[in-house]
Amino acid sequence: MDVIPGIDLSGGRVVRLLKGDFDALTEFADDPEELAGRYAASGAEWLHVIDLDAARTGERDPETAALLARLAARKRGRLQVGGGFRRPEQVDQALASGVDRVLVGTLALRRPEAFTALVERHGDRICLTADTLAGSTRIAGWLEDSGEPTVELVRRCDAAGVRCFLVTAIDRDGTGEGPDLELLAAVRAVTGGILIASGGVGSADDVRRAAEIGCDAIVIGKALLTGAVTLDEALAAAR
Repeated sequence: MDVIPGIDLSGGRVVRLLKGDFDALTEFADDPEELAGRYAASGAEWLHVIDLDAARTGERDPETAALLARLAARKRGRLQVGGGFRRPEQVDQALASGVDRVLVGTLALRRPEAFTALVERHGDRICLTADTLAGSTRIAGWLEDSGEPTVELVRRCDAAGVRCFLVTAIDRDGTGEGPDLELLAAVRAVTGGILIASGGVGSADDVRRAAEIGCDAIVIGKALLTGAVTLDEALAAAR
C-alpha cells in the first residue's frame, strides 16, 4: 500500500480546506518545494498535489504551472497532480512534462467520451477523481453536484476501462475523523482497479483500516502538516 503525502496549493502557498469549504482555508508556512523534498527524503514514493485555484476556475496560474513543472522535473519519487484539468490537451501536456499521473474529475463527467479516449491513450496514468458528498459526485472544485452516485460512476468507468480511482469523502476532508470506510468498501466491490483513499485521515490506524478493506494507496494531507501522524508512522502502518 502506498502512502501519498498531499499538498494543496492556492496562490502558490500550501493550504488546507475544511470539508471542501474555500471559506475555511488554513495557510501553512511550508514552502511547497521544500515540503515535497522532505516527504521524498522520508520515504514517500508518490506526491499528490492539487491546484485548488485551477479546480475552481479551470485555468492554471502561470506561477503555479511553473511550480508543478519543477516538481515534475524532480528525480525523487512520482507525482500525481489534479485541479483544473478540464481539457484533454491539458492532461496530455502534463503527462508529457513528466507528471506521472493526472487526476481528472470534471472532464470525466462533462465529456465522458473525451475522458475515455484519454484513458485509452494513457492507461492508469489517468485517475478518475470521485469526490463525494452524501453519496453523490461533486465536480468543478467540489462546488457543483453532478447528480451521479459515486459508486455508480466508478462502476460505469470501470466497465469503460478506467483502472485508477481516487475517492475523497468531502465531509471528512481536513477533519482527522478517519476515511469513509463504508464508501471505500462499496467502491472496492465494483472495481478491481487501483483504489486511492482520501479525506479524513488522522492516524496510523486509519491507514491500516483502509488497507484492510483493499485500498491500494491513501492520501494524507493535513494530518502530516499538523503532526497528528508522521510519515514514518503512516509508512509503517502501510507495511
